[in-house]
Amino acid sequence: MTKISYNSKLSEKIIIDKFFKKLNLNNAGTYNFENDGAYFNVTRKNKTIVTTDTIVEDIDFFSNDPPESIAQKILCVNLSDISAMGAIPKTYTLNLSINSKINYEWLKKFTSKLYKLQKKYNIYLLGGDISNSKKISLTVNLFGESKLKNIIAQKKCNLDDDIWVTGTLGNSYLGCKILKNSNIKLDKKYSSYFIKQYLYPNPCMFGSKACKYINSAIDISDGFLGDLSKILDGKFGARINKKLIPVSDMLKKILKKKYSIIKLEDILNWGDDYELIFTSFKKNREKLLSLSKKNKVKLSLVGSIIKKPGIFNDSLKVIKNIHSYDHFA
Repeated sequence: MTKISYNSKLSEKIIIDKFFKKLNLNNAGTYNFENDGAYFNVTRKNKTIVTTDTIVEDIDFFSNDPPESIAQKILCVNLSDISAMGAIPKTYTLNLSINSKINYEWLKKFTSKLYKLQKKYNIYLLGGDISNSKKISLTVNLFGESKLKNIIAQKKCNLDDDIWVTGTLGNSYLGCKILKNSNIKLDKKYSSYFIKQYLYPNPCMFGSKACKYINSAIDISDGFLGDLSKILDGKFGARINKKLIPVSDMLKKILKKKYSIIKLEDILNWGDDYELIFTSFKKNREKLLSLSKKNKVKLSLVGSIIKKPGIFNDSLKVIKNIHSYDHFA
């Protein structure tokens, strides 16, 4: 690799040679990023799963967010989609549009975080593109693999299916709210915790572990109620016990306050949790709980699929004002 001075003006070649070549982990199919294309190997028995997401400055992240956070978000949003399909992630491409605010230090932190995440999730960078833009924008195409019989569809729930949720919801919402509103006063321990949860989300990779027992699934990127509505697709309804919605112990303390800064309804309509909602036959309960314990994944049974379209609380009162996050709203 050519030696490059930190005083050199950034160019596409410098950015690739200095920061991104290490991310291909020496996989032959990348051609060391010296071709305009690449390849990766999949087994004959498996299907290739593809997902893509774009995040944009001032819409999906703040302009002053740490580069490590932006790196984690762009991989996280795609990893959770792969998980929701019951697949195992393999490799990804990255299209990066940057502006004059991006410098060597930013790129060093950004790619170092990507490298750590690649090691954690056993993936590598296949290739991509770099361009100039007024706002920072990132697009990842993530490729995974799965046996055809294990691929999970989003809209194949059944009447009387259990509705499960992984992890906890709402930490990201409060973290974002704190960053947007300087008037919110919490103990430093609390505010730091929730801000970190917003900046550094972790995708739930339970899908491939439990795919044999899941009928339908989606990751919670646009809000619990909105994403559940996508599973139902107007064909079925859901009966939800709000008391069973999983939230962290720290968030529970805030929700219990008389004049809480947030409400459970806010959490249910907020995304960026990257946990999974999935449905399963009731007969699979014990197996799913056993798998969750084995894989150290918190699993909560929050409701069931019913015949009447709509989403209802445990008293069968319809839940109104359901919405998903909309990039164009």
